[in-house]
Amino acid sequence: MKSALLVFANHPLPVLSPDAAPDELALALLKDTLRNLADVDADVFLFLDPGQDKEQASARLGKGKFKIANALGRNRTVQQRNAFRLVFSRRYERAMLLDNAAPDLPAHAVQTALGTLNWKDACLGPAPSPEEGPGQEPDRLYALGFHTEGWMTEAFDQVDHERPGLFNRLETLLLFYERKVHVLPAYAPVTSLDQSAALAARCRDTRFALLPSVRLAERLSA
Repeated sequence: MKSALLVFANHPLPVLSPDAAPDELALALLKDTLRNLADVDADVFLFLDPGQDKEQASARLGKGKFKIANALGRNRTVQQRNAFRLVFSRRYERAMLLDNAAPDLPAHAVQTALGTLNWKDACLGPAPSPEEGPGQEPDRLYALGFHTEGWMTEAFDQVDHERPGLFNRLETLLLFYERKVHVLPAYAPVTSLDQSAALAARCRDTRFALLPSVRLAERLSA
């Protein structure tokens, strides 16, 4: 089955502003995320803001196993919905949307998640909010995936992705439409650069400690 991974260069962490040089850590996080996803058996699509210069973005990111495209739509929710439409129209059978700052998300976990997507299946990757305490429900998502036969625009048209409680609201909607929902292990992507200390701490003594973004995060948090 042909699979696609969808990454938005500026979501949730702003990275490639067309008017200013990118923050060094933000750019390193995106680069390491893309390098990590290169090990997955899937085509990686990196979506820029509408009208953003693809050549400028390519020069900043360097060579890699990913395709660059401009997002289409009036806001992020519509752009993400249209990204799924695009790859499914190109005969991809599985597609997964991932956050752009997930350098220590294991590639094998993404591959396994794609493998769960069969007929009328969907998957959700819950991400805790930084404000959440122990035992609280996850508030947002780091991953959202569909099989082409399970794909539904209602996941974007009927659910506001900017409101709190996205995980529970989207899971309820998918189950209502009789989709089989696979819940992935919880993971906390970097959503703010002040989380660099937490990233460095959890990667210490792991193979991810050698990543440029993690080493930079450790220096900045020292």
